[in-house]
Amino acid sequence: MENNMNQLFEKHANWDFETPNEGHENRFLSKLKSQAPKKKKRTWLPIAIAASFVLGFGIMYLNDFSSQPEVVFSPQVQETHDYFSSVINSELKSLQQQENPETAILINDALKEMETLEKDYESLKNEIVKNGENKQIVFAMVTNMQTRISFIKTVLEQVEQINNFKTNTNEKYI
Repeated sequence: MENNMNQLFEKHANWDFETPNEGHENRFLSKLKSQAPKKKKRTWLPIAIAASFVLGFGIMYLNDFSSQPEVVFSPQVQETHDYFSSVINSELKSLQQQENPETAILINDALKEMETLEKDYESLKNEIVKNGENKQIVFAMVTNMQTRISFIKTVLEQVEQINNFKTNTNEKYI
C-alpha cells in the first residue's frame, strides 16, 4: 500500500508550491459567494405578521360583538323601553347630584342595587332574543323598570330627609 502511495505521488509530482498572487483569498471568497445560492429577501414577513394580528383582533372583536345579542323590540315595547329608560336615567342623575358625605353610603348602596336590577333586565332581554317577545317577558321588563324608578324615588326621599335633618341640626347650633 505504501508503494501505491509513492507511485501516485511520483506520477503527479508536478505539485504547485508557489505562493498565490496577492488578493487570491479575496478573489476566491468572492467566487464562492457568487456561486452560493442567494437568500431571498422576506419582505412579506412583516406584512404577514401584521395581517395575522389584524385578523386575530378582528375575530376577537366579532366574537365580543356577537356575544352581545341585538334585541329588536316591537314598536310599542320599544317606545315603553325608551320612556322608562329616560326616566330612570334622569332620576339617577338627580340622585348622583344629591351625593354628599352624609348621603354617600346610601347612594352607593342604591347604585349597587340598581346594577343588580339592570342585570336582571339584561337577562330578560336575552330571553327575548332566545324565545321571542311574549307578554310575560315584556310584563317582567316593565315591572323591573317600574321597580327601579320607584326604588330611586324612595332613595331620593331618604336623601332629602338626611339633608333636611342636616340643615335643621346646623340651624340649631348656629
